[in-house]
Formats: sequence, structure tokens, C-alpha cells
Amino acid sequence: MTRLLINACLLLLICLAIRSQEATPAEGKHPALANADPNYRLLRDAVPAVAYRVENIELKRDVGTLTLRSGQIVFLPAVLNRVVAAVFVGEGRFQMKPAMRIEEEYLSAMTGARGVDEKISSAVLYFTDNTFEEVTAQARTMTAEPQAAAVLKDVRHNLRRRVERPLSMLQAMLRDEDAPNVEAELLGELYSPAQGGSFRAYLHGDRDPDLRFLLVPRGAMPMLPSPEEVALLNFDGGADREGIWYLSHRQEEWAKNTASSGEDKRAAVARHFRIETTIARNRHLTGVTEMRFEAVAAGVRVLHCSLLPALRVHRVADESGKELAFIQEERDEDGSFHIILPEAAAQGHTYNLRIDYQGDRVIDNEGNGNFAVGARTSWYPTLNSFQDRATYDLGFRVPKQFTLVGVGKLKQESKDGDWAVSEWSSEVPLAVAGFNYGEFKKKEVLDAPTKYQVEAYAGVEVPDYLKRAGGDSLLLSPTSMAARALADGQNSIRVFEQYFGPAPYGRIAITQQPQFNFGQSWPTLVYLPMSAFLDSTQRWSLMGTSEFRFAQFIEEVTPHEVAHQWWGHLVGWATYHDQWLSEGFAEFSAGLFLEATEKPDAVDKFWNRLRETIVQKNQFGRSANDAGPLWMGLRLSTARTGAAYNRLVYPKGAYILQMLRMMMRDPQTGDKDFIAMMHDYVESHAQRNATSESFRAIVEKHMKPALDAEGNHKMDWFFRDWIYGTDLPRYRLEYSLKPSADGKVLLTGSLTQSGVSDSFLMKVPLYLDFDGHVVRAGAATVQGSSSTEIKVVLPKKPKRVLLNANHDVLALESVVKEL
Repeated sequence: MTRLLINACLLLLICLAIRSQEATPAEGKHPALANADPNYRLLRDAVPAVAYRVENIELKRDVGTLTLRSGQIVFLPAVLNRVVAAVFVGEGRFQMKPAMRIEEEYLSAMTGARGVDEKISSAVLYFTDNTFEEVTAQARTMTAEPQAAAVLKDVRHNLRRRVERPLSMLQAMLRDEDAPNVEAELLGELYSPAQGGSFRAYLHGDRDPDLRFLLVPRGAMPMLPSPEEVALLNFDGGADREGIWYLSHRQEEWAKNTASSGEDKRAAVARHFRIETTIARNRHLTGVTEMRFEAVAAGVRVLHCSLLPALRVHRVADESGKELAFIQEERDEDGSFHIILPEAAAQGHTYNLRIDYQGDRVIDNEGNGNFAVGARTSWYPTLNSFQDRATYDLGFRVPKQFTLVGVGKLKQESKDGDWAVSEWSSEVPLAVAGFNYGEFKKKEVLDAPTKYQVEAYAGVEVPDYLKRAGGDSLLLSPTSMAARALADGQNSIRVFEQYFGPAPYGRIAITQQPQFNFGQSWPTLVYLPMSAFLDSTQRWSLMGTSEFRFAQFIEEVTPHEVAHQWWGHLVGWATYHDQWLSEGFAEFSAGLFLEATEKPDAVDKFWNRLRETIVQKNQFGRSANDAGPLWMGLRLSTARTGAAYNRLVYPKGAYILQMLRMMMRDPQTGDKDFIAMMHDYVESHAQRNATSESFRAIVEKHMKPALDAEGNHKMDWFFRDWIYGTDLPRYRLEYSLKPSADGKVLLTGSLTQSGVSDSFLMKVPLYLDFDGHVVRAGAATVQGSSSTEIKVVLPKKPKRVLLNANHDVLALESVVKEL
């Protein structure tokens, strides 16, 4: 979630080349070295060749077993003396049993069964393991039947076809912007055999006609991202059963206790980018990226780069100027971009590449000087967005009436005829680069306490869609609301530096985007929704009574996005399992901001809204919490659970930090211990990608006796309950107050925890209200659905006894009754 100066000669050459904005190459014309590698062509164009009769051949791959009961398997021709593809037609069976309980429970929620047992009628197999040898040792040759070719054609069509509007998260991953090219992945494995053998099975089942079982040593679904090698996907056009049914490390890793989100499967790591970009009046983008990368795996020859398929690559060259072969199929196909190195990269060595490209669909014109910048991680070719940390030098040329706001720091800007030219640089490594673009007015301030340069960019007019919706009520320029964005940015930086320590960037630009209810944050650059630049009267005219609830979003969106400068950028997240460390922490940070700037009532509304978001049932009678543990991340969102990822990871992640904070709070020193822990977490993980386990290690390093519920100085109990579990407790406190000796008061009562499993353990704090002054009386430890007795002598009678006075525990309800 930038060193070196811009090469002036290179910039001049680019400017001359694109001086005429209409000068674009003819659509459909391919560079000579695109998709031309002879081994790639053999993989891409192969047709079924040698056929074998098979009977009861069992291919066991980790947790999956494919049984070819009877029928024909036809192998495609060898590439580099290796057979790596086959088509099976006949009667078969696929079975799978998850390796771990959390995956078994997830599969049961998706399918109603704790395993998979599916009859299949055909399969297309891609492999770089010993599948060919294993099958042919048990089969006999026969004449090929024509049905195999039709099966192969159908599977290829499904794998190679992009969709413009994905119907589900899985479609977005596999058929949208960066649709995987299976043949390119196979080529990489053939050119780099040390990666280990893979196995991919595309299965036509009786019930589910597009099951995909993957065992890929470098990661079955790196786009999540995830280093996990084994996956089972059901691809079904957004239907109820579609989803990632299984995604996990190998069985042997769990058996040896070596499975880890921190496993690094990157082949290469970007170290520096120099990017020159021109945006013409018709929004056509022309770019040149010079990328310096380090090979972190031995023998790599095929590099996958994220790049929007609409941006067509015209040339790839090494540092000597020699042109390199590359792969980029058509934009409406599996158009992911791969570079083929002329020889295997040496581990630890650094290489330089230059990539020339141009195209459209990065920027949409929303009218009145408002532009929506899309493809935010793929407007330039990059290796591992949000996983790498690289420095950047960026040069932009745009029509002179518009402003471009980049990441890093502005080095210089000028006018060149009809063009505005700007140069941006970052000496601090960044997780990703980006820009915003439009007809902006700028306000800025140097915040004295933090020494942070805070800027706000707002449009002169609202986008066309809002003018059509609001008419004369939206005549006020969004610029008038820029002052609030500026102030919220300043206050956010101050609060977060106190709690988390200083961020290294020194500058942040808070910019307006046309999207109405969506914010995003890049290093040094925040994209705020259009709604944040409207006042409450204007929002009321558009939304009516819905504005009341939406006003909470407006109050929180700026601090949430500013908090991502720490969570997601300075401290990253390793995998989709760990993304709560970014989004949940940013949501918690918004709560801190409200504590510092609003009345207590606003803070109560914030935490109550988060709790309601977690437990509220959807049209299928399922809450976000019912979708699965927080640890499942993006996989929580399915056809039946809707946007459960957003409705669980954000609020529950926030509650986890709040619960830790409340347990660590000291009556004399307040949040001192919690602040020390968070500073340590940031310092120890700066420019690194954290895991749930590495965060737990920091908590254990700073834990006080109040957190040691099991007496072993470990936080296993807390992470088991809240990160890997789905229990939500109910609490009921019944108490009485009676006079005691010496004028004191005896508090006796019973605290009951219910609706949880036997292993669920929590420390539940009690509070006393002495005439409006609320103090913490201690905490009761409760395990499972049970009760614990309370007996405390008090110096005087309190007005009342409270539970969850500071939203200490995420609970379905907390009931207090005085007897």
C-alpha cells in the first residue's frame, strides 16, 4: 500500500513521439516479439495427439484425488521434450478432504458437505509434474476420438475469455483485468524447472460443470495474494455455489507445522521505477516504464507483470537496448502481460527493463473537469503491487488546463505549450504508485506539530451525473468544502502520530474523485469520494433521509483513508488472511479520530454501528459473522453472504484492536502500554508485510497480566476466539449492592456468558458509575457458556454497575440487572 532524477533526454524523446495525440498504432497490429516464443506457441496452439485407454487410474495430488475410472486420455504434443497437457473423456471421480478444520467448516458452509465427491465426465489437465509418466505406465495406446478436441476447445474458451462486468469476486479475479494465461504460466515452469512440478485440473462434474483443482508450488492464487499452493474453485457465473471452496498450504506443511502466511513466493522484487506518462486530450495514455528488479528466486525466465490489457505493449528491452520477447494476448482474452528473459535470472542479481505501451481505459471523463482514474494498480507494469517496496521517479504530461497529483513529492512543474509537465519523486520506498487527475483547486498547509505538508484538491464543478441528479441544488463548487478535508487530514495525522508513531512520507494530498461513496488511499495520496466535498444540505437533496446514516460515513472516510498511510503502506499485509491488519486497523483509527474530535455520543454511535454491521442478517438470514472467521478475508464474500468481507473485516478488525486496547488500559497511565505496543509494531514492521502471527508476537511481547487469560504468557486464546473463530458472546450481569462494615458496600453478582463454544475465553471488564464518574472495577474471566460469581467490597455505593462501558468486548448483547 523514487530516487534518481528524471532523464531529461528520455522525456524529450517521448514528448516528440506523442506530440500528436492522434498518432496511435493501428489496432490489432502486433509487435514482432509479442506471443512469438516458439515454445509458447506450441503450448498455446497444441491439439490432441496420442491417445490412451485408461481404467481405474488414481492421481492423488495433496488433498485431492482424481480417479480416471474408464475412458480415454489424449495427450498434447511435447514441449521442450516434456508432455504437459492432456484431455480426459469418460467416467471419472474427483474427491477432496480439507487438511484443516477451518477449511472444512468453510467448505461445509459453501456446499453443505465437509468434503467433495463429484462424478466427472471430462477433464483438461495441465501439469509439469510426473502425470504423463504416471498415466502411461498404467494405460495402453488407442486411436484418438474426436470428442477430446471439443472438450479442449470449450475449456480454452472459458479460460481465455475476459468479461467486462464480472458477476462475482471469483470472476473478477479470473476473467477481468489480469485474467491468468495458463500457457504463459506453464512456459515459466518449463523454463524454470526448479520451481517444482504443478498440476491443474479443469473438471466437468455432474453437479458443478466448471471445477478447478490447482496445485501450484509458486501459489495457486497469487492474485489474492496468497502463497498457498492448493486450491479448489467452483466457477459458476456468480451462482450460489460459486467460490473458492478450498485454498490452503500443502498437507505436509500443516503436518510439520511449517505452514505460514509469511512464506515468500515472489520470483522477483521491484526496487525502482522511472515512469514517463502522457495523457492526451482524448485520455489516451502513452507510457514508458524503466524498472529495476532483483531476482529473489533462482532460474526465473518468465516474469508476470500486472498491466491493464487495454494498455498494449509495443516494446520490451533490456538495459543494453536488446528487445525481448513477451506475451500479451488480446484485451478481450487472457491478456495478462509476461516478459520472457533471454536467460535464467541469477538469484540476488539486479536487472533493468524498459517497457513501452499505450492505450485507453485508464481514465474516464465524468464531465466538468472531473476524471475517474481506474486501473490504479495496473496503469504501469509492476511485479507485486502492495507486496514490493520500491522508489519512484515519475514524469507526467497532461493538457495544461488540468492538474495531475502524484505520489511522492513534487520536484518541479512547468508549462510546455498546450501541456502541463510535472515531475514527482519518492526517496521513501512505496508499496504502489498512483495519481489523480482533473480540474482542481488546491489548498495546503504545513502542519506545525507534525511537520506534515497537507494538501487538499477539489473540483471546480460537480460531475455530470450529480448535475443531472441534483440540478440547481448542486451549484456550489466542491472547492468550498476543501477546508474541511484539509482540517480532517491535519487532525488525523496528529492523532495517528501520537498512537502509532511518525509516518515517513512528510506529505499527503487529499483529493476529490468522482465516485460518490468510495474512498481509497495510496502512499501520500488519498482519493476521497465526491460526497465528502458536498455539504449536508446538498447530500439531503440527493439522498433524503438516507443522508443521516451517510453522514457517519462522511465523518469517518477521511481519517480511515489517512490511516492507511500506516496500515497498508508503511506496514503492509502479507496475504488475504492478514488484510484485516490494514482495513480493520484503519477503521479502528477512524474511531480514535472521533474520540479526539467529537463528543462521546458520536463515538458510541461509531462502535454501535460497527457491531450492527457485523451481526445484521441479510436476505438469506446470514450475518457477516456467519460467513466465517475474520482470517478468511476476501473469501467471506459469496453469493449468499454478499459483501461479508467489507461487513466483517473492517468492523471486527477494529473491534479486535479496541478489545486489546481496553484490556491494556491502566487507570493511572491510560493508553500508555497500548501506544508503546503499537509504536513497536510499526517500527518493527516498517516497509514490511505483516502477518496475523507476527502481530500476535508483538502483542505477546507487550502483554500485561490482564491479557494473560490462560496463564502461559501467550495470546493463543484471543486469536483463537477472534481471528480464527466466529463465536459472538452474550452477557448478562445480575448484581446487588448491600451495606458492609465500616460504611462500605458489598457488590455481589453473577456474570453469565452464553452462546459460545466450550473453549471460548474472555476477560470481561466491570465498571462503576460514581455520580457520573465511571471507573473500571476489574475484569472477570469467563470460559464457555457459563457463569462466574463476583464479590467486591466498595468504598461507597455506586449509582450503577456497567458492562462494556467502553465497547470493551464485541458482544451480541450486554444486559445488566440490579436485583
